Amino acid sequence: MVLKLKDKWLYLKTRVFSRIFANSIFYLLYPILIFFPIKKNKIVVSNFNGKGYGDNAKYICNYLLEAKAPVDIVWLIDKHWVKENGGCPNSVRTVHVRSFQALFEMFTAKIWIDNCRKSFYPPKRANQFYIQTWHAGFTLKQIEKYVETKLPSRYVKTAKKDSQMCDLLLFETSNMIPDVQDTFWYEGETFRNGLPRNDLLVNYDKLIIEKVYSYFNIDSSKKIIMYAPTFRQEYDLEMNNELLSKIIQVYSKTFNQDAVMLIRLHPNDTVNKNRIIGEGLPAGMIDASSYDDMQELLCATDTLVTDYSSTLGEMLIMEKKCFIYAYDYEEYLKDRGLLMDFKELPFPFALTEKELLRSIKDFSASDYVKKVRDFKKEHNIYETGHASQDIGNRILLEMKK
Repeated sequence: MVLKLKDKWLYLKTRVFSRIFANSIFYLLYPILIFFPIKKNKIVVSNFNGKGYGDNAKYICNYLLEAKAPVDIVWLIDKHWVKENGGCPNSVRTVHVRSFQALFEMFTAKIWIDNCRKSFYPPKRANQFYIQTWHAGFTLKQIEKYVETKLPSRYVKTAKKDSQMCDLLLFETSNMIPDVQDTFWYEGETFRNGLPRNDLLVNYDKLIIEKVYSYFNIDSSKKIIMYAPTFRQEYDLEMNNELLSKIIQVYSKTFNQDAVMLIRLHPNDTVNKNRIIGEGLPAGMIDASSYDDMQELLCATDTLVTDYSSTLGEMLIMEKKCFIYAYDYEEYLKDRGLLMDFKELPFPFALTEKELLRSIKDFSASDYVKKVRDFKKEHNIYETGHASQDIGNRILLEMKK
């Protein structure tokens, strides 16, 4: 625990110092930098404020690279915590996220792409185009303006400023949030015709599954169960290894299939991963928190166990087995708030360990698929499979302006 606190303090200290130093240098040189032109073919990407090659931006960039578009892609990574180049292709340049160079790259780029609210950036120039891809896919939790009074005032100020800068907001297709623009304090254009990262869920093949199995050295005869809990803002995530072992046992007996379990923590919980997961995981469990692409994991996953995570939406799209274990449901409702009663979702819902294990034992595939399809139809949940192409072509169009 002491080591974890030291790690967290070091992370915060280096982060704050880097920001202050980079900002100071940038604004000192601003009278000179203003004469540097915008490079029309440059795209600067930030994924979760410094994570590696992933989320929606990965699939947008992949489309552009595969189309051999003449683009200069810069990926901002936290080089204190991300190994090597963060999984970026060789044709993608990487720059430390909180650095003078990052500010310079953004200042001279035509396109900005981010999936979180920007808190470190230079002044946005008149001819720059900012795409906010947002990180949540299937919105069931109250977000942004819905919980404005619960959010830190500093975050609200940052979010409103971010929305003012934004030129295109990507959001899910569902009708869970009827007025997206109002929710995001946003008055600009929206794209609601599928998410780039979910193209893979529609179009994936066995090579993706083989890639995941090979990465974790999983026997091809075994199925993957993934446990992917969401982030708790006001209190800590609890992980019960004994229960997770029971889930594997009950699953194997119910479906007559050997299985392993991947543990996938929320990005905000990875800083505390050692405390949450502990010294090591029991046999049959693998930490997958550092794997760079959640969508690839979902493609290889047979069954998901989660709580309030937006990964529920991905399982809806693929119509795969999913079980909700909401052991802190009432507490989470008070802390965060939900857009609908989770008991109305088409997934088996459990408040206790006993209920969860029973729901796995009693699972009916035919009943489940019918509920999932009815829910998707009612709430307009779909994916086109070509959102990456749509956004990639839009970027190329903006570059010509």
